[in-house]
Amino acid sequence: MTRLLLALAGVILLAVTALALVWLIGQVLVGLGAVLVGAVGVLGRLLWFLLVTGLLAGLVYFVTSAWRPALRARGGSEPARPASVAPVRLEKPPVTPDTSA
Repeated sequence: MTRLLLALAGVILLAVTALALVWLIGQVLVGLGAVLVGAVGVLGRLLWFLLVTGLLAGLVYFVTSAWRPALRARGGSEPARPASVAPVRLEKPPVTPDTSA
């Protein structure tokens, strides 16, 4: 009879341990799922932000590159340059022979 009771207690203990492990694995999977859902939410909003920002930046680039009053006023493709600015010529310094030898 003692062997039967010990075997029954062992089976019950094994069943309780298995149920506790199943519950623990479920808790871990729920936590992992919550982390994954949160990461997907954050990455989705980041993707939306980058798309909207890229679209607006492209629009700003297009508008600023298309609107140039200096080019339109002169009617040419070269930007306006003040007439008083003369081109700068750089002269090479005179070369002196090395007499230290």
